Order: sequence, then C-alpha cells, then structure tokens
Amino acid sequence: MIFSGRFALTAAVVLSGVACSSVSSASSLPASPSKVQVRFVEGAPLLQTLVNGVPTSIGSAYLAVGSRTVASQFPFGSVTPFAPFAAGALSLEARDSLGYSVGPLKTPALASGKRYTIVVTGAYPHYSALAFTEPDPSTGATLAIYAASPSVPSVDFGSFATRGQARYHRFGSVKYGALATAALGKQVMQFGAYVGNGTHPLSNGTITIAAVNPFDARGALPFHAASRFSLFFVDASGGGAGPLFGSLDP
Repeated sequence: MIFSGRFALTAAVVLSGVACSSVSSASSLPASPSKVQVRFVEGAPLLQTLVNGVPTSIGSAYLAVGSRTVASQFPFGSVTPFAPFAAGALSLEARDSLGYSVGPLKTPALASGKRYTIVVTGAYPHYSALAFTEPDPSTGATLAIYAASPSVPSVDFGSFATRGQARYHRFGSVKYGALATAALGKQVMQFGAYVGNGTHPLSNGTITIAAVNPFDARGALPFHAASRFSLFFVDASGGGAGPLFGSLDP
C-alpha cells in the first residue's frame, strides 16, 4: 500500500504586541498578558547532573517551567498535554526529590498566539530545549516529524503499510531542529511510519499508529478528533528505547 504526500518545513513567526491607551484619560489600560500553548517532550535518553563531582542520573524527575510544575514525572519519551504560558522565552528544569536538577534550559522567545512543542534533548553536560512551531491545521490525514536527535544531522522519513509485505515509501528528509509534515490524503488505514536512510529504516526506526494508540486497532487516521500522526525523532537510549515516540494530535 503506497501513500502519497507533500513535504513542508515550518518556521517560527515572531509577532509583536501593541499597547492601547485611553482617549478619555491620560492613563494607560493594563494589557492582557499574551499567551502561547506549549507541550513538552523528554527526548534526552539520560538526564544527568554532578553529584559529588560525578555525573549521576536524576531519574524521571519532574518538570518545572519557571516556578510552575508541569509534570510530576518526566521520563524519557513522555509527552505532556498542551498548556497555556506567557509569551516569551521559557526556562525549564528537570528536578529530582533531592533537589538535583538539569537546567535551567532556555527556549527562544515564543510568539503570542502560537502553539509550540519543546523537546528536551542532548546528553551530559550539553542539554538544550528545542522549540518547534506547531503546523497550521489541515484537512485529511497528516504525518509530522520533529527532528530532535543531535547525533543525526538529517534523516529521511516515510510510510509503510502494516499489513502484507512492508514496502517503504519515502516522503523526504528533515534536518535536526526542523519540523517536516506530509499530507497523506483524506484518510489512511493500517498506517506505519519510519525514519532512516532512503527507504531503509534505522534500527527501531519504525512505528505504527496502533502502537501509539491501541484503541486505534485498524491504524486509521483520522481517528476521532485526531488527524495528525506526530513522531518525535530523538537519540536512542542504551536500553533500546527510541529513537521514535509518537502521539495522535488534532
């Protein structure tokens, strides 16, 4: 089963706010705080910090953005729901119960009215928070690839059918730090996706819709309110987890 698609890269758009003043008086009205919608992905296989001079894992820890706890546990491969934050740069820290932490990790300035996915990536002592601007909504089924593996400058991606002999269909390639999308048509069934070289998947570089959401046993997209199969391509862990994690998104 072969799927056709088009390939597009998204880029962040920076917006500016305009202050409003009262005509009837010289005082300025307080402006409503500008908001963004953000979700966070733990894409670093091992979060480590110095403990008694030795790089030591802080485990799944919890995620704090500024003074706000976003996730009580933030293990490798986790994806938080979207939540509102003030526009501008965010500061992230992964902390354990003893007070050890990784971070703060600073994001670029996030533009008001936009939606973002922030992926924590890297390895000790070089961690970063990659910011991906969410693509505009589209009709039909869509595949999205968030390239967040520092060890892979560029990777090919595509699809395969989950029934019958797997035939890999390449859509294109995506560079580290970029987001690529491919339109899949009105609907797909028994759908799987891969990352690799050409039409050759990387080790553990394939994933199916049904594996991400077992309730979608037929591997269909759209599925209920979800029309986008989002894949996060990160560095694989030593235990074999990764390099692909997925979610079904509106």
